[in-house]
Amino acid sequence: MNNTNKNGTTLYSSLLPIALLLLLILGAGYFLLRDEFNLEKVLSNEPEVRRLEGFPTVVNTDQNIDKQRAFIKTQDELDNFLKTVDPSGNLKLTENIDFDKEYLIGVTTKTLESDGTQIKVRKLYEDKEDNTLLVSLKQTEPGLNCVTTQQTNLPVDIVAISKTDHKVTFEVLKEQKACE
Repeated sequence: MNNTNKNGTTLYSSLLPIALLLLLILGAGYFLLRDEFNLEKVLSNEPEVRRLEGFPTVVNTDQNIDKQRAFIKTQDELDNFLKTVDPSGNLKLTENIDFDKEYLIGVTTKTLESDGTQIKVRKLYEDKEDNTLLVSLKQTEPGLNCVTTQQTNLPVDIVAISKTDHKVTFEVLKEQKACE
């Protein structure tokens, strides 16, 4: 942009301050959000995890059910998983799943005698060389000082992941919550 002053000379406004301000804003944004935004993950083929509404949850049951680790690729497999973990039929997904684009991972503990335990899909680790996907679960149990109620229940988590041909394996990290 140029302007002419009273003496007839031309003044040029520099875009340098605006460019510096823009760079400062972008730099500050990067440092504030760098843990939330992982460029390597965006550029990779790693499956994305999407939390489903209402999960993780706990199902009250009077049945003895073994722990479940399921890689769900069809609606029939989902129906069987839900029927296995909740024979009463109360547990339902509120979202429609497009199995042409996504698969589900469903996990539970075994039936527990008291409340306070939770299970959650924590993270996925992809091994491209072995074509495997490690699903890391976090199982949080009440500590010794926690007050619990005698109630048979089954902690459940289901997440959606982008469609993959990886072989899926699971690991459980157990943690005790501290209670006062």
